[in-house]
Amino acid sequence: MCTLELECAYYEKDMRGDPKFKNLECISDLCHMLVQTRKSEFYPMIYRLMCLVLTILVSTTTTERAFSAMNIVKNRIRSKMEYEFLDDCMLLHIEKEYADSIDNAVVIENFKSLSNRRVKFS
Repeated sequence: MCTLELECAYYEKDMRGDPKFKNLECISDLCHMLVQTRKSEFYPMIYRLMCLVLTILVSTTTTERAFSAMNIVKNRIRSKMEYEFLDDCMLLHIEKEYADSIDNAVVIENFKSLSNRRVKFS
């Protein structure tokens, strides 16, 4: 923790004296400017903390979407399904746009070609 405090002290002095960092409006602008000026190499801990702060919203949103999908997929009718089947259903629900782009005829043809079946697909 002492290293971070020391880095913060140097960072604060350096940023106050650099005119490139005066008119930045948000953390993402600050991260971009740190990379452009190569100051992210001098302040790696601060840069890493900023990157973590920027990704927290994305990871929280992803988790909330997954739980929302589980509530939709796992209703009373399907409450006793096995975990593997639940995972497959959730994956299809979460990745709806990708799943919709897959041609069902191609999937059926691939399934047919795996082995001989007693019943023919039409």
